Amino acid sequence: THRILWGTLAVALLFAAGLSIAKLAKQHSKPLEDYGQLPNFSLTDQNGSLVTLDKFRGHVWVADLIFTHCSSICPMLTSKMLALQSALASEPEVFLASISVDPMDDTPDTLRAYATAHKADTKRWTFLTGPTRAVFTLVKNGFHLPLDSVGGEQQIPIVHSPRFALVDSRGHIRGYYDGSKDESQKQILDDIENLRDEAAQ
Repeated sequence: THRILWGTLAVALLFAAGLSIAKLAKQHSKPLEDYGQLPNFSLTDQNGSLVTLDKFRGHVWVADLIFTHCSSICPMLTSKMLALQSALASEPEVFLASISVDPMDDTPDTLRAYATAHKADTKRWTFLTGPTRAVFTLVKNGFHLPLDSVGGEQQIPIVHSPRFALVDSRGHIRGYYDGSKDESQKQILDDIENLRDEAAQ
């Protein structure tokens, strides 16, 4: 009997020690970088509705840059975003946003068709378009991502960043990830978990 009691006590102590170590490790894990506050913006979603930063406030979200007739990197980025949607199926409070860098051609109707074709859950995955200058300003001055065009802002932008950006519930950018790399998805999911832990402290 004594042996059983001591064994049970030892297991309980080991379990408690393990929890304490895990908690300590979490407390001392390196916090995510803060790359600054996104400015407010006014764009239009795939349904023609006005979208501002307030739509995302209170939600962690991931953003990328695409345009619908892109045949190079955009299909891959969209497939990676779809994989994130699947991985986060049980966490509907995490949002996704794809910003068109060809707003002159990507009308709400075009984006809605693109969303349908790529099986996007538009309750959580928003496709954004709007005035060319507003898109350029948000991408370059808000997300601090490179974006170029042929012949200036009024032409189709064909050179854009493949990076995904992670934004916290306050609208601060907390991470950048190379969308062309498979390992980026795990890092994004890990960092979303880190933001959840950060909010709970």
